[in-house]
Amino acid sequence: MQGEQDEVIVNYFVLCDQVITEAQTNKQSLIGVYSALMTEQLPAHANLAVALGIRVQSARNRELVFRFTAPDGRLLFQTPPLPFRWETVAEGLRAHGFATLQIGLNLRAMPLPQQGTYTAALYCDGELLATYPLSVMPAPPPSPPGGRAAR
Repeated sequence: MQGEQDEVIVNYFVLCDQVITEAQTNKQSLIGVYSALMTEQLPAHANLAVALGIRVQSARNRELVFRFTAPDGRLLFQTPPLPFRWETVAEGLRAHGFATLQIGLNLRAMPLPQQGTYTAALYCDGELLATYPLSVMPAPPPSPPGGRAAR
């Protein structure tokens, strides 16, 4: 069980089109944040990006893992433990009493086998830390030329 001095706080955890991390400052730019996707056919594959920021109050090493599950609960994807530099955590703790970890994952060809609500989940040391739902649905049929349906 975590004490207050050891807690992990999720500042943000979202899905988007792309995460760009500036090399010098570690500043993240999130492009196209969403919670629903429309596709013309299923099964499908999509490029997804995951952006997360967490705040820690101790330099204890932690294992963060991202999982993506289908509407029926099947595990579709899991990362190995996410990497970050613990020396920067220690520096932040000395300077401010807390440290922020920002991670961006650009994932290619994620499987979307069916319609429904998928779950992106973040785990810390095996315990669920945060979830983010993604609704996948069929795209509406295209409108006929002229924008009106025939009578």
